[in-house]
Amino acid sequence: MRNLLHISSFILTLSMIFAVQSCNQTTPDKPSVEVLKQYSQFTVFTDPGEYLYLYENLPESTEEICNLIKKQLIHPFEARQMKDILPEGRLMEDEGLSSVSEMLEKLMERDSGGLTMDRKPENRLVVGCYHHSLLLASILRSQGIPVRMRAGFSRYFEKEANVRFGHIICEIWDSDKQQWIGVDPDRNIVNVSSNRFESSSHAWDSYRKNKLSHIEYTSSIGKGAKIFFHILLLDQAFVLGNERNYWHTPGFLFADNFSVDDLTADRLQVIDQIAELMQNPEIHLDELRQLYDDNDFLHTHARSVETYYERLLENQ
Repeated sequence: MRNLLHISSFILTLSMIFAVQSCNQTTPDKPSVEVLKQYSQFTVFTDPGEYLYLYENLPESTEEICNLIKKQLIHPFEARQMKDILPEGRLMEDEGLSSVSEMLEKLMERDSGGLTMDRKPENRLVVGCYHHSLLLASILRSQGIPVRMRAGFSRYFEKEANVRFGHIICEIWDSDKQQWIGVDPDRNIVNVSSNRFESSSHAWDSYRKNKLSHIEYTSSIGKGAKIFFHILLLDQAFVLGNERNYWHTPGFLFADNFSVDDLTADRLQVIDQIAELMQNPEIHLDELRQLYDDNDFLHTHARSVETYYERLLENQ
């Protein structure tokens, strides 16, 4: 009888432990209806303007839309391998294409046939991952689908080159699965996992805790500590609907011989707070927006892509 009492007591204790653990477990926070509505509406960057008609009768499959985008746009790395069929000097056209409406205007100048799968390479735009995601977001929003751009680090070449590149993809809200699905229209990949794309907040956390190990990180702003600031603050802008160009960068990142030690403790604390909130941005949008509004040093300054790279070269 005594043994039975001990067993019963043990079982009861286990049940209480599991019950407490169950209560402490939290399900991932989901964006509100209002937030999803915001992400399904055009921004000044994704509004096609007078070229909205080009979206009529486009496919609704994400895979098909990504295939279509790759027939309109060529990444600069791909362009280097297509020198024989592209007009001379056309290796990068990011400058002057700061919105989808400008992209569509230029595409129609080269071929007025619309967004078709048979657009010739010489009639496409040579632009980076930012513009690929911008166009995908625009098309999906025209269909009422919530989508947001995200900045982070691609892991596609990690095994071969031991490097993670600054990269921009889209997150699409899957109403059936009730979760965000990563989509990379530049690389034409749907369901991008964390094994292929590292979030800005995760990379920042690894950087701050000195856990980067042997992996090299790089982005369009170069190498070193500043790239973690660059990608994190770009990601913050995206989730707030400010889908600014990657060269519209906070000025402090262009300080001569940039060093984290040059930042005050208060400023570094602000960025740490942003990184923490960005782990689950949908429930912290107001806080993220307030942090941006209250801290002038985070504000971006419009500059051309030429001056962007000129400053980079000056500070290398």
